[in-house]
Amino acid sequence: MDVSITTCYNLIIVEADEQVAVKIRGMPYQTRYEEVADFFKDFEYIEQSCVLGLNHEGRKNGFGAMLFKSADVAEDACKGMQKQYIGSRYVDLNVISYDEYKNFNSNYEKPTGSKFGGQQGKYVKLSNYVSPDNLDRSILMRGLPYKTVAGTVQEFFKGYGDLQEEHIFIEEFNGKRTGAALVQFENE
Repeated sequence: MDVSITTCYNLIIVEADEQVAVKIRGMPYQTRYEEVADFFKDFEYIEQSCVLGLNHEGRKNGFGAMLFKSADVAEDACKGMQKQYIGSRYVDLNVISYDEYKNFNSNYEKPTGSKFGGQQGKYVKLSNYVSPDNLDRSILMRGLPYKTVAGTVQEFFKGYGDLQEEHIFIEEFNGKRTGAALVQFENE
């Protein structure tokens, strides 16, 4: 299994005040994460940092945001790609702060049920499970197979302390796993 593992200490570095993002407006609603990454391929962006905007029904709304390695790179990306096309539409770009990026979809209220009576997808946002109390003993995993369950992660780390399934969080967006997980160990 080819998995990248990042300590949550590194997450703090990514979340530093110097980090900035580019907000994208005007994308086709069917735009995929890979298309946004390809759009910015000539600029140093943070891998897997693309966020696509959602409306109140949980559908893509044509907005997006992506983190860049520095404010200068974000500015260059805005200037170089302004009014360029993603799919069939040109996009409007502007630099936003890390806080704006972090709260990008915070106004979106997750639906509790569909209009047909069924349950809408489950949402598990990993950042909700990181706190100052567990930061130094948490690890972020990326690149996991989408079928990964907590027991698989527990088996992967066998021999590294008493890891309980309730301390393993598999990221989900609208009921679909993203390939990321947060693992909280007993100690550092």
